[in-house]
Amino acid sequence: MVDQVHKEFRRRDLLYSGALWLLSLIIPDPQLHYRREYRFRKRDLFYLLTILLLPLIWSDPHFHHIMVLGGIHGILALGLTLFLGYAGQISLGQAAFFGIGAYTTAVLTTRYGLPSFLAFWASALTAFLFAYLIGRPILKLKGYFLALATLGFGEIFLVMVRESPRLTGGVIGIFDIPFFSFAGFIFDTYLKQYYLIWGVLMGLVLFSKNLIRSKMGRAFLAVAASEDGASAVGIDVSRIKLGVFVIGAAFAGLAGSLFASVMSTANPETFSLNLSVLIVMMVILGGMGNLYGPIAGAIFLTYLIDELSRYQEYSLPIYGVILILLLIFFPDGIGTRLRIRLIYLISYWGRKRRREKVEL
Repeated sequence: MVDQVHKEFRRRDLLYSGALWLLSLIIPDPQLHYRREYRFRKRDLFYLLTILLLPLIWSDPHFHHIMVLGGIHGILALGLTLFLGYAGQISLGQAAFFGIGAYTTAVLTTRYGLPSFLAFWASALTAFLFAYLIGRPILKLKGYFLALATLGFGEIFLVMVRESPRLTGGVIGIFDIPFFSFAGFIFDTYLKQYYLIWGVLMGLVLFSKNLIRSKMGRAFLAVAASEDGASAVGIDVSRIKLGVFVIGAAFAGLAGSLFASVMSTANPETFSLNLSVLIVMMVILGGMGNLYGPIAGAIFLTYLIDELSRYQEYSLPIYGVILILLLIFFPDGIGTRLRIRLIYLISYWGRKRRREKVEL
């Protein structure tokens, strides 16, 4: 009897400690507010107000749809920038985890009648587990060999999806996926989906900010600088690489679930290598050294692809020229440069206000 009670307490303590650990990553540490570099900044308020007011200023449904897709791509880019920008590793398999999340939601909601809210978290968990299983062997590789291994996983995923018509619908895919709903509220319009996806994205940004400020986040930077040096100071390099890999995969799983709910379909052609390369381009163009840059890159490339779709014959040459010019004139990423300009403008506005008060 006593042993059974002890086992129940151990299980309960494990659940409580896991929940508290997740909350510690999401909720900022109150001690950080006493440090100047971690205080809430004006640019964060500017970003938040822009996201809240943007769909109200531009009420075009097509613009809302582009921003919905941009937000989904932003989640993908945010997950990849933790692995590519902070941990210094290369992955071309983000589209596969994106597809795993989409198909998990599609199968659970259309065939088993699971609520989309539960399917949303199940998609993240499924992508997390797949990343853990393949990450243990392939993360022993480095550089281009790691990139090729993740690329191979993406191609294997596409073959399995196409050759499993009973489960995934084969080449045709799965249709009539229900919209995301929570507590009876259905996100069935582009405006509702905009606030849903950008709310999830802002939550993931907050999670990522606290993650990179933690001990694990500092280990990411150490591994990116030198794996041998990080190992020499006692960092378990394999565990750190696996940890950031599965976190990025879970982000992609969440994005895939949202994509399936928004588009009401899951088709294997969507999750090809082209998408993985596009996500890498979003991270590089946005800037790999910060969290906001890849989101800016995702919005820019999503909008650019939509605009160039009008010029079918010349879209690829124009797209290539624009990307080359951006890489030449914005080598650090458009997000990094825009962030510097925004900080300058906000600081200039603050200094101007102080001068006016002094003159009065």
